[in-house]
Amino acid sequence: MREQPGWGPGAALPFAERQERFRFLCEDYELLERAGGVGVMGEKGVHAVLKRFYQPDVESQEIRVGRFVADAVTGDGAILEIQTGAFAPLRRKLAAFLDRYEVTVVHPAYAARWVRSVDPETGELLPRRRCGRPESPWKLFYALPAIREYLDRPNLHFLVPVLEVREWRVKGDRRRSRRDRVPCGLLGERYFGGPADFLSLLPEGLAEPFTSAQLSEAAAVPRGDAQIYLYLMHQLGLLDRVGRQGNAYLYARAER
Repeated sequence: MREQPGWGPGAALPFAERQERFRFLCEDYELLERAGGVGVMGEKGVHAVLKRFYQPDVESQEIRVGRFVADAVTGDGAILEIQTGAFAPLRRKLAAFLDRYEVTVVHPAYAARWVRSVDPETGELLPRRRCGRPESPWKLFYALPAIREYLDRPNLHFLVPVLEVREWRVKGDRRRSRRDRVPCGLLGERYFGGPADFLSLLPEGLAEPFTSAQLSEAAAVPRGDAQIYLYLMHQLGLLDRVGRQGNAYLYARAER
């Protein structure tokens, strides 16, 4: 994964030092959690740690900007929004923020997710298990269609921290199980300044035109990741459909 500068204070530090600082914040969060149990803090672990990592100044966190509250701001007025789930809830904020501010949306990917359950009666920790398929920066493209109309705005940027996380659950009825995802490691970061940067995910040496299957193999990502990426890149006018190979579309970089 190509290393990219982060956001806010400490962005210029070597990546190894950023990883160490991130581990410290993860441990600090877990110490606070342990005092009161799983999920007792008002903010979930991934969101809380990322906010402190990218903006350690508490006076620059949770800042009212017009009718909304931004997760964090910088001294020059840039806004950071941390979105761990779908992007549809961001639509109203982006409509308000993008007319006046630089906005970076942080959307974490979980390269490794370990689950541990807690017995609510005995407090026993059950053995951990790996859960879900590994995620990568390609995860971003599943969220982007919800804010398609804003993607051409030059002041909208995206940052994908790739994390290792522990997920805590309370044993019992899954629908009512309390849980928290607590990050434990920063494995990489990918920054996209705008739509043109999405092309950087195309592997070197990938011959054009290509199908989603060929992109999936060359980039070593699941076929679904390649398909949603190609759909969005075509919608943005960055890749053209130039024919078919059997039932599959052939894609090539758009001529501009």
